[in-house]
Amino acid sequence: MKPSSRIKLFSTEVRIKHLRDRHQDVKAKIVDELKRPAPCSIALQQLKRRRLIIKDQIARYDGLLRTLRARCDPRHLA
Repeated sequence: MKPSSRIKLFSTEVRIKHLRDRHQDVKAKIVDELKRPAPCSIALQQLKRRRLIIKDQIARYDGLLRTLRARCDPRHLA
């Protein structure tokens, strides 16, 4: 495996972890907002939209990670 491939693989894994952490943070904010006596529908809509955007980014990077792993796996080349 080339050093640049390992760097791309590692940085993609780190990015996915960061996005998953952000997704959990937004999810917690949604739960907190729902616990309020009168949740703000606009705030909930914005939080849910942000959570969906993050989820889409995670899916995109997961696909990239699978592609990188397939290219870097020596058994895949045989």
